[in-house]
Amino acid sequence: MVKIKTLHRSLEEHLPSSSSSTAPVSRNLDPSLHPFSRSREYTRAVTASKLERMFAKPFVGALEGHGDGLYCMTKDEAGALPRIASGSGDGEVRVWDLATRQSVWYATGAHRGMVKALAFSHPAAGEQGRIERAQGEKNRKRKRPRLGDKTGKTPIRHGADTDDESDDQEEDDEIVRSVSRGSPRLLSCGVDKTVKLWDVTAQKGNDVKPLQTYVGKSGFNSISHHRYDPVFATASHSIDIWDETKTAPLSTLKFHSTSNLSTGEHIVCVAFNKSETSVLASSGSDRTVCLYDLRSGKAVGRVSMTVSCSVFELLSLSLLAKSLSTHLLLQMRVNQLVFNPLQPPVLLCASEDHNLYTFDMRNLSTTTQMYKGHVGAVMSCDWAPTGREFVSGSYDRTVRLWTAGEGKSRDTYHTKRMQRVFTSLYTLDNRFVLSGSDDSNLRIWKARASDKLGVIDKREQARKEYRDGLRDKWGSVGDVAKLERQRFMPKSIHNAETLRRTMVEARKKKEENRRKHAPRGIDREKLKPKPAKKGVIEQVES
Repeated sequence: MVKIKTLHRSLEEHLPSSSSSTAPVSRNLDPSLHPFSRSREYTRAVTASKLERMFAKPFVGALEGHGDGLYCMTKDEAGALPRIASGSGDGEVRVWDLATRQSVWYATGAHRGMVKALAFSHPAAGEQGRIERAQGEKNRKRKRPRLGDKTGKTPIRHGADTDDESDDQEEDDEIVRSVSRGSPRLLSCGVDKTVKLWDVTAQKGNDVKPLQTYVGKSGFNSISHHRYDPVFATASHSIDIWDETKTAPLSTLKFHSTSNLSTGEHIVCVAFNKSETSVLASSGSDRTVCLYDLRSGKAVGRVSMTVSCSVFELLSLSLLAKSLSTHLLLQMRVNQLVFNPLQPPVLLCASEDHNLYTFDMRNLSTTTQMYKGHVGAVMSCDWAPTGREFVSGSYDRTVRLWTAGEGKSRDTYHTKRMQRVFTSLYTLDNRFVLSGSDDSNLRIWKARASDKLGVIDKREQARKEYRDGLRDKWGSVGDVAKLERQRFMPKSIHNAETLRRTMVEARKKKEENRRKHAPRGIDREKLKPKPAKKGVIEQVES
């Protein structure tokens, strides 16, 4: 019998699986059949970079309502995702809902004078912390599977054990529900020497009465709330630790040499660590950054520091130490301190010398990274929830976005009407950044300038991820690098950057000439300048 060879194809391999899917495409991955694959990929990368710049429209909207400049903002990390609060120079405090872009609560004349700082407080925050710690302890004490159980699963228990587990689960669920029912409260401090506690779900307007008022000896500059406990810290001429239920501070933190400081020096900023909740950082107008451990309640160490290249700041302390506080002397003051939400030892500092710095508290000899780009004093900074990016606002009227570990900003936002930026925030969904300036506007920006607002289908998302992958792969090559790097700046900022670049080059040339023409007998290797981020510790006291 004659054999007949026929072609047999499966329809499933050549037809779409559904009406909404695309037809499958057959590809031969033999490199000899694709001699210009890298050239085509580079062309696609250039196109992807151009498309990203074409669709880069970062400005989303502005929240209007304040009658004076915005000088402080805070986000509700333990409550509703879109809830933020802002304070202005005329003493007004507002709470906003970013989803509707409306002011849901406000207190006119909350303070006599400027509102310096805000912090959310939840009545059940301490209970929430107890739940998390109890659940972690319960997970650690779970019984292991029996040796004879081949499935690796915990054997089912009957009788009293099962009833006890169900009772414990019901108790935990009830506590969680009670925590979620807790109404948020807001702490505000101002130059009128008062800290006020507000119920942001109560009445609003001119006649709002605070739940509690805390009176200090001098005007307050900053406030930070403990993550779990009903405790907060304030910064004025000293650091005061308060309990929400008491009108007098529980304790006052001072470095033992604070009495020797010049008259008029004060604490600029204070911040709690979100993971190591007993660690507290502060910056002062005397160019110092101090870290305290609340378990000791006092300062026991001092580090004096100098920095080459007219920079700097920052810090100290081992998280594993039982009690430790460290004091650093810098050349320019730090306007704001923020701890990384996912890496407890990492501290971000916004400095008056136009730069930002990150430090690791376990290594005090140098800063981990120095971030350059602003041409004015950096007034504020905030980490993204992922801990990989952060935003900064500057006196040069710009908002910059940074990637942790990269010394240059990845994007810069500015408008013609936006004035000096005094406060900036990263939203909790990692999609938007907020800026508050002294033109009384609170602006909303995209964290990624070309991102689409709205629903994205799977095909569009796949194309976007493919283009982003091409940009990452070819981001340092040719036209792709130029497109990714190039940003058009206002004339004033461009001229300031040009002047700074000229001054830096002139300084380098002068130092090089000094080394070349140094007298005989002098080791020229010692005259070489050290890297800008290399700090030198002068003295350590304990």
